[in-house]
Amino acid sequence: MVHSTDASLRAIEGFAITKGRAVPVDDASGQQSVSGRLAYYITPHGLGHAVRSLEVIRHLLDLAPGVEIVLVSALPQFIIKQNVPGSLLVRERHLDIGLVQQDSLRFDLEATRTALESLRRRHQAVVDEEIRFFRAEGIQGIVCDVPFLPFLAAARSGIPAVGMGNFTWDWIYQGYAEGDRRWESLVAWIREAYRECPLFLQLPMHGDCSACGTIRPVPLVARQARRTREQTRRILGLAENQKAYLVSFQSLNLEAEAQRRLETMGERIFLYKHPLRLRAGNSLSLDDLDISYADAVAAVDGVITKPGYGIVADCLVHGTPVIYTDRGLFPEYEILVRALTEYLTTVYIPSGELYAGRWQEAVEAATRDMIAQLHAETPAGQLRLEA
Repeated sequence: MVHSTDASLRAIEGFAITKGRAVPVDDASGQQSVSGRLAYYITPHGLGHAVRSLEVIRHLLDLAPGVEIVLVSALPQFIIKQNVPGSLLVRERHLDIGLVQQDSLRFDLEATRTALESLRRRHQAVVDEEIRFFRAEGIQGIVCDVPFLPFLAAARSGIPAVGMGNFTWDWIYQGYAEGDRRWESLVAWIREAYRECPLFLQLPMHGDCSACGTIRPVPLVARQARRTREQTRRILGLAENQKAYLVSFQSLNLEAEAQRRLETMGERIFLYKHPLRLRAGNSLSLDDLDISYADAVAAVDGVITKPGYGIVADCLVHGTPVIYTDRGLFPEYEILVRALTEYLTTVYIPSGELYAGRWQEAVEAATRDMIAQLHAETPAGQLRLEA
């Protein structure tokens, strides 16, 4: 049996490089028998980091049952349970800031900078606590998507580390430093931490990850539907030609008048899942249905969302049209929008129209564009094959 954490980390690398297919990592005798104990750190910023890394964790646990994984994150329990069946060891810690969100679309840069300054003042204590955790729990290697302080703890402990993502936080914050020099020292501090990442698995639709050591490009990691479109629509009780749209936000505070506007949109159905809540008469919760999020993405006529990595990857894999809105000054946004517009039918809806419930023009435009695209060659099919 291979008691090598290097082998466990190669299993993660192998999963990513082989385009999401779980392939065995063999020992010298040719038997699949990888063991070890890993700590997997996931930023709680948004849900895109969570869904892709939980997909990696799910496949790794199937691929190498001898590997124990401790998830270290402040992620909400519902997203873990939705994406990793069975029990998963979770150590709740908030080890990076991301952005301080006001709601799903708006964030507070000043509060974010203040929180980062606080983290920097206590970062040595945070790193020391992680080192004690490694020793107490027998952690033999770490994976990060994409907290930076665990790399310092791993380097000091002499255990291997792998990063995975489509950006590092120094690149995100550098965009704010260009207009506010108070961010500069924070960017430099974070960049130094990422320099202790010896291998970074760089996903598509990426920003600058050069603060890390060796950069290895890997294909898209995304969830895939378990059911056909027809099967899912039957479970939802949708008529054959009835239009349905998945509203993909953690929260969306629509006033009563906005909800009434949705109800005027004929027989269109708007699907949603916890923690989002819609009150329109033509909205339908997925919470009590045996339908995965990927099943829903594959079955609807469009997804209404802000561009985040997880939902963009889901839509790209399933060829689902996207009605997207703006999300403030976030460097990843333009990269994700370019990918959407290159490969999918997309319609932009201003956030003011979104909050007002004036969605009809956007969904009708998406329908028209999708019909037109069916009669033309597009690269979306090729992207799905490569995902």
